[in-house]
Amino acid sequence: MGLCLMLGCTRAPPPPLGHEAYVWQRDWSPTLVESLTRMPSELGALRVLARERSGGTRTPVSISVDVAALARTGRDVVAVMRVDGTAPLDGISLEEVASIARDWKARGVRVRGVELDHDCATTALPEYADWLARERRLLGELSLSITALPTWAGSPELERLTSIPDDLVVQVHAIRAPTLFTPEEARGFIERWAQTTRKPFHVALPTYRVRLRDGTPLISEPRDVSRFLAELRARPVEGVKGLVWFRWGHAGDSEAWSPSTLSAVIRQEPLTLRVEPRLVDAGGGTLDIVLENTGRVDGEAPARLTLSGNLEVLDGVGGYAPRGSSLVARKPPRLRAGERRVVGFVRGSEVSLVAP
Repeated sequence: MGLCLMLGCTRAPPPPLGHEAYVWQRDWSPTLVESLTRMPSELGALRVLARERSGGTRTPVSISVDVAALARTGRDVVAVMRVDGTAPLDGISLEEVASIARDWKARGVRVRGVELDHDCATTALPEYADWLARERRLLGELSLSITALPTWAGSPELERLTSIPDDLVVQVHAIRAPTLFTPEEARGFIERWAQTTRKPFHVALPTYRVRLRDGTPLISEPRDVSRFLAELRARPVEGVKGLVWFRWGHAGDSEAWSPSTLSAVIRQEPLTLRVEPRLVDAGGGTLDIVLENTGRVDGEAPARLTLSGNLEVLDGVGGYAPRGSSLVARKPPRLRAGERRVVGFVRGSEVSLVAP
């Protein structure tokens, strides 16, 4: 130790965190396939929804994945089976997703293994561990990953459970309603998990929005997730070996971040929102009032747009309503990067938009 003090030795910084992404769409549309060709270089493996067992009857459903497109990505792939966490695993087998993974591999996909997404109740973890141990033997050369809830950290069964799979993905979003994600809560989840088990793990971070039953939107704000990521880089948590983003978005998936927003967060770039209002000639003396997100980051549009001039007719659409010489939205829409939206129209003379 004395020699280190004299020479000014410092502890080597931890290696950079790896990034992976879930491809969770059930419809492999042309826009999804095209988006896979533009994934940021920082994204490594893809964890692809391949099989589902959900609903009261647990009817098995296989996803119609474009296997050729998946192979063209050249990335490692994990085939995922989602099973609702509300009932036992009786009659369900990992062989269901393992057979899909082997088929993908035979067709040129760089298959790394399989994953089970099952939000098991903490009280049922002993039975879950027994089931996993039995099913693990069926996988042969395929690696096994499971998703995990941070609430499992208090279970005496955790050590045995986590010794069975090769990989763990700890979910830190949508854990406690009505919150989708906060940096502070997520940090607390992973610190507690790391104190409970020494097995390295991935952390699943959100890139989506959902609505509660009463219509209240829950949104994973890019700035919040970016703040969590910056803190994790500044103060690493022992055991965290990488991040898995849920989920990869594209032009046809309006409920997930745009690819450029995810890239900006991963690269810790400035998250500057650029929403530009403009008037566009719609013919017949009418001007459309248009909002366009010309930046790289998704975000909320202005709540008020004010016009000047001799206004004869003014009306709004998409949540905007006229109020005097303005259009006002009680809940302004979110615009994804590159999105363009008509929010109203106006007729009159010498009409112009005042900066919101």
